[in-house]
Amino acid sequence: MTKKLGVVDLFSGAGGMSCGFKRHGAFQIIGAADLEVAKPSYGVGATNCNATYEHNHGLRPANMNLATTEPETLAEHFGFTPDDVDVLISCAPCTGFSQKQAKNHANDDARNQLVRRTALFAAAWKPRYILMENVKELLSGRHRHHFEGLYKDLTALGYEVFAEVHDLSEFGLPQKRLRALVVAKLGGRLAPQLTPAPKVRSVRDAISHLPRLEAGETHPDDPMHVCPAMNDVTRARMQAIPKDGGSWIDIPADKSHLRIPSMNVEKPGSYPDVYGRLAWDKPAPTVTRECSSPGNGRYTHPEQDRLLSVREMSLLQGYPKDYVFLGPLSSKYRQIGDAVPPLISAMLAEAVASDALGQALEEIGRHRSVGQLALNV
Repeated sequence: MTKKLGVVDLFSGAGGMSCGFKRHGAFQIIGAADLEVAKPSYGVGATNCNATYEHNHGLRPANMNLATTEPETLAEHFGFTPDDVDVLISCAPCTGFSQKQAKNHANDDARNQLVRRTALFAAAWKPRYILMENVKELLSGRHRHHFEGLYKDLTALGYEVFAEVHDLSEFGLPQKRLRALVVAKLGGRLAPQLTPAPKVRSVRDAISHLPRLEAGETHPDDPMHVCPAMNDVTRARMQAIPKDGGSWIDIPADKSHLRIPSMNVEKPGSYPDVYGRLAWDKPAPTVTRECSSPGNGRYTHPEQDRLLSVREMSLLQGYPKDYVFLGPLSSKYRQIGDAVPPLISAMLAEAVASDALGQALEEIGRHRSVGQLALNV
């Protein structure tokens, strides 16, 4: 395999999926697109992720609405042809599938239709491989018909589709993260064998080496080791929560005034992760796009009274230690929470590269056999 495999990344975000392919060496990113929208109410450009993608991968994603953009428009923007596209990455927004969103039990978010729209790009370009990552409900939830439609469309185009749910902590991600991984191969089957980690990696394994940081501080040696400031009440609330895995439930009675309304004292099991501290010797809970506030989940440092820094959060999400995030501080956190962990995308890239190399060697073998037969005639 002398020519690098061309990769197009739809819904490219901060480049988590592209990262594993770009750093592998067998691939070249030839196109990417992201509308930079987190919640629809935030508006276009709210995530600032395209600048982050460009800084790390050297290509500026097109700011295009993939619900309406035609494949030909994206190809023309970057100047590639269908023959240039070997790998199509399409990680559509997952929010509309997650059962953690109460409204999804009744409503089918319009963004869910983006999953099946992947087949439109597949039909136009016929890439050899298609990869998708999403929440587990993509395959088993109330709105799984979107995946079923995609499966039907891709099968009709000649793809074999492999789909499976994994806990990504089994492969070295220091975070409990259940995700559906989908791989489609044109004219064949690829069921990627991800490499199990020797042991489950913990928060301690991932971030304990980083220097101490105060809330609101940026470390002079790493601009990504930065976290937001907080007011006196929030600091007092954090200080009242026990170190190394404590929760708001553990706030002593004489400090109950530090609780906020969502800390429902009548139902002590409600929202246990709000203002929760990470535990040193366990993997982190799932990092989400709302990780920019300690009030949104268990995102507080195990022993320091502050939110995890951008660098700490990115390491828990499987990003390389030299990755740079651009934009306002809240956007940096949002980019990380929305991402496909590069640790996992690197394994998927290896699986695709190995399969493509195997196909190339088979093709060379067939040509040699034909040549030998011709000589023997």
